[in-house]
This record gives sequence, C-alpha cells and structure tokens, in this order.
Amino acid sequence: MEHVNKTLAEQLQITELEIEKRKKLLEFSDSDVELLRSYKPMILKYLDGIVKQFYDHQLKVPEIALLIGDAETFRRLESAMHRYILDMFDGYYDMKYVNRRLRIGKVHQRIGVSSKLYLAAIFQLQKIINNTFLMHLSGESDVMKLELVRISVNKIITFDVQLVLDTYISSLVDQVDNAREELRIYSDSLQDKVNEKTKQLRELSLKDSLTGLFNQHAFYEHLRREIASAERYREPMTLFYFDLNGFKELNDNEGHQAGDEILALTGEIVKKVIRETDIGCRYGGDEFCIILPRTSIQTCEIIKDRFVVEFKAHDTKGISFSMGIIDTGPEDFIGYEALVKKADKEMYKAKAESKKQPGIHISVLNN
Repeated sequence: MEHVNKTLAEQLQITELEIEKRKKLLEFSDSDVELLRSYKPMILKYLDGIVKQFYDHQLKVPEIALLIGDAETFRRLESAMHRYILDMFDGYYDMKYVNRRLRIGKVHQRIGVSSKLYLAAIFQLQKIINNTFLMHLSGESDVMKLELVRISVNKIITFDVQLVLDTYISSLVDQVDNAREELRIYSDSLQDKVNEKTKQLRELSLKDSLTGLFNQHAFYEHLRREIASAERYREPMTLFYFDLNGFKELNDNEGHQAGDEILALTGEIVKKVIRETDIGCRYGGDEFCIILPRTSIQTCEIIKDRFVVEFKAHDTKGISFSMGIIDTGPEDFIGYEALVKKADKEMYKAKAESKKQPGIHISVLNN
C-alpha cells in the first residue's frame, strides 16, 4: 500500500541529485539538450516512418508479436512509441521524464518482456533514428552536425536504458544506500536555509515583475504539468490566450508608462477573477494566458464572463482585448505546443474581428 502512494522514482529513491549525477556520468550537457530540442521538427516530420520501420522489424520477432497479441494493443503501442520518441527530443529531462521512463520499464517487466528483447528493440530504434539523420543530413556541411546529434541521441538513449533496467534488477541496494546517506547530509539545518532561499529565488524567476503573473517560462512549466495531470486523471483542461487591442497605439501616443499601467491593471484583473486553482500568466508583450485545470469549454463560461465584466469596469484608456479559448481532454489530449498554437490561432481570429468592429472579441474552439 505504501508503494501505491509513491512514484516509481521515489520507490527507487531516484532524486534530482541522482538524475544530475547520471547525466554527468554520461557527459549529457546543456549543449546536448539544445541539440536534441533543435532537431525535434525533423523528427516530427519523419516520425510516422520511424515508428513504422521500428514495428516492421519488431513484428518479425515471434516472441514480440506474441506479446503484442492484438490490433488494439498494437495501436496503443504505436501511439506510445510516437510519444516516447518525441519525449527524447523535447528538451525536458527532469523528474517527470524519469518517471515516464521508469514506468515503461515497469510495464515491460509486467507483460514479460525480457531484458534481451528490450535491449534489442532499443538497439533497433537507435539505429533507425540515426539512419534517419544520416539520410537527411548527408551534405558536406552536415557531417559535423550528423556526428554531434548521433552522439546526443546515443547519450539520451543510454540514459533511458539505465532507467528502464533499474526496474528489472535488484542490485541497486548499494546505490540506494549511498543516495540515502547523501540525502541525510544534505538535509541539515544549513541546507534548509539554502533550500528556502533557492525556493524564493525560483519564485522570483518565474514571476513577471510588472503584472505579478507567471512569466512565459513558468507558463510552459505549468502547462506541461497540468496537461500531464489532466491526462492521468482523465480530466478536461482549458486555455485562455488573449492580447490587448490598441496597446501599441497607446504606447506610441501616451508613452510606455501608460502602457505599463494597462499591463499592470490587466494583471490585477486576471488575479482577481481566476480561481485558486487557475494559473494566470503574462506570455510576453501584451499577450496573456490563463490555464484552467479541470475545466472544459462548457464550464469556463463563468470565468470568461467575469473577466469581461471586470475588464469593462475599469478605465482601460480605450484598450480592449481579443481572446482565443481552447480545451483538451478528457478523452483525447494534444501536446502543450499544439495547444498553445491552436489557442493563438483562435486569438487571431478574434483579433481579425476586432479590426472590423472595435471592442472585446472572443473565439472559442471546442477541441
């Protein structure tokens, strides 16, 4: 019962410190992170072909074909493989990433996939991905890029394999004991003070000083987390994306101080109307986002209407707003990047209407 209340990482006592140690041992640096992230568009372009090649090979192995068993299981595995590969190039290799990799190992272990089959499959996936880069980075100017990205792919796959194999074996006792001792030393009174200061600095780094809302970096952190939570618990989530109409003209005519006052006022309005569980963010410039967990298009009307009423109740110097609203879940989910793009697209639809007829305009897409 105790295990049910802990993540796989917690059960194996894999901490943030341990994650960083593993990366360091593999020489997996920030440059590798940026390199993998930069090639995500290419991988996305050829993703279907990569997954197809992978399973064409896997289905030739009788043991694997027997384990897959049926068309529905195969469909789910293909979908999971799409996500697995995209995660490799997402650029976020934190505790959430580690837990997803450990879960993969747990599932493989439960359904009876032996370590030899798993390692053979990962070898094939690594070969297919590297061959994909080889095919599309074949020019003379791409030789160095090809070698660097292949090295980075090999590092992250090795990192993943370590995590998956951790769920297969029981020889981690010594490593767990060492981690426990390091945590004991790390958790003395001085470290508590350091942690508190670190927490305060982190909170400051995630806030926009003018509006008091979360900044763009924090927005993406919250959005990724909330989508993962919504998907886990099969709950809807809604995103408001809006910008201020006439803001540039206000800045040009009355100066940046007047513009800053409107931005600060908008931040106050957002904080006033959202619920405790909602997350208000300044995306950048005069663009804002509100994340509404456990909320569908149908149930967000009260927040939307409250925001409109509150905005109209203040002297905004003729500034209005254009808003795009989109939800995801509870059955089908889209990634955080796609969700933002769709919300942005809806906002521009509303923006187009505001140019025809000044005022507040809202475009809603029920995803």
